[in-house]
Amino acid sequence: MPDPVVAPPFDQGVFLLHYNRGREAFQEGRYAEARRELENAQKMRPDDSDVLNLLGLVYFKTNAFPEAEVIYRRLVRENPNVFILHSNLGLILFKQGKLDESEQYLVRSVELRPNYAKSHLYLGLLYRQKKKHGLALEHLKFAGADKVAKEVEAEMHPPAAAHPPPQPLPKPAAPITQKIPAVGAKQTEEIRRAAMENRTQPGSMAVPPPAIAAKSPARPQAAPPPPEPVAITAARKLQEAVDETPQTEEKRIDLGHKIEGASRTFALHENGFLEINFARSVHVKRGTVSSYSGNLKFIAESGLLGTTAQTLVKAIGQGKLFVYEKGRKTFLLDLNDEFIYVEGRNLLALEETLTYRVESIYDSSYERKIDTVKIFGKGSLAISTSIEPLTLRVTREYPLSISSNALVAWTGNLIPTVMDDKLLENVMIETEDEGFKIRFEGDGVVVSEQ
Repeated sequence: MPDPVVAPPFDQGVFLLHYNRGREAFQEGRYAEARRELENAQKMRPDDSDVLNLLGLVYFKTNAFPEAEVIYRRLVRENPNVFILHSNLGLILFKQGKLDESEQYLVRSVELRPNYAKSHLYLGLLYRQKKKHGLALEHLKFAGADKVAKEVEAEMHPPAAAHPPPQPLPKPAAPITQKIPAVGAKQTEEIRRAAMENRTQPGSMAVPPPAIAAKSPARPQAAPPPPEPVAITAARKLQEAVDETPQTEEKRIDLGHKIEGASRTFALHENGFLEINFARSVHVKRGTVSSYSGNLKFIAESGLLGTTAQTLVKAIGQGKLFVYEKGRKTFLLDLNDEFIYVEGRNLLALEETLTYRVESIYDSSYERKIDTVKIFGKGSLAISTSIEPLTLRVTREYPLSISSNALVAWTGNLIPTVMDDKLLENVMIETEDEGFKIRFEGDGVVVSEQ
């Protein structure tokens, strides 16, 4: 009898290789390649939400709507309170003509995130198809889609209806004729003339012209809420169907409260040495190990090659490490099913219980990038900085702009974009290394060392 087929052990490096290739191909518009790489990554980790998110976007971009629908139905079912997933599923259903179901998910997205302009845009387009012009206008105006809103208003008040042709005058009502039998011809003419003039006076019971009737729907029109900065910002990108990877509302850490010495694996000494006690494996920055005890083996992580985080090596075995990085400050953070993005050069050590992957921020104009490592799960990590870092709060009203060379870490529902503004070069701090400016929008925290 042949031996049963045994699934090969999971290889983190190969998985990251497929995922990062797929992500890079997606950002550069090579969707066929992105689909192939991400489907390979999904085979290795079928339940990975980030892979599913990105693969769903690839399916959407290639008009594979049924495949995208399957993925997003699953994501919505597993994450019922993430607004962007409801919004994307609503759009996918809208593209397939499933208007009733699409409306259900888009309305839920607005309930979860009232100020998300794109959900309002999709609802406006949906209600336009359903001929619910009043509701369409309400959502389109909130989204800032003025051009489409004017088209809907034109559909509500077509030019031909604005100036209706003159209608033949109706005959005098019978009751009036019966009440004035003895009136003379002259008086009869005056009464008839007054009755006809009364038809055109404001407040009369005459049938309103179509332009007025169209403004009196069964549902009263609520005044659109005043535009907020986040709506104005998002409105600049309204014509793009899905233009960013969904930002899931994951639990995020409070970077303003640093937890030092709380981990059983990591211990930070007053003299700056980081002590790491482990039983199986740990990731540590190459060139920072002062001494170690135990029979340990050090190997490079293939999934980090070509990034600023490629200095991380994996120590395998059971033992103790003493880590020290001269001239830099070390901070410990404990994650409890939370996530954080760390710039690769600032990552000092990582506990084996945490999952990580490289997600770069690209400056496509000059073919530059900054490699941030997304770290999530339960466990501890160590970050090192050249100076005492700043913890900067980002809100929808106050986005943040910093140099790529100053970025240490960030967390929250933030969208980083590259700024191409030459005037900023004369305003912001110059750096020795060639960097670029990054703008963070949304709600979260950014750690900077400039």
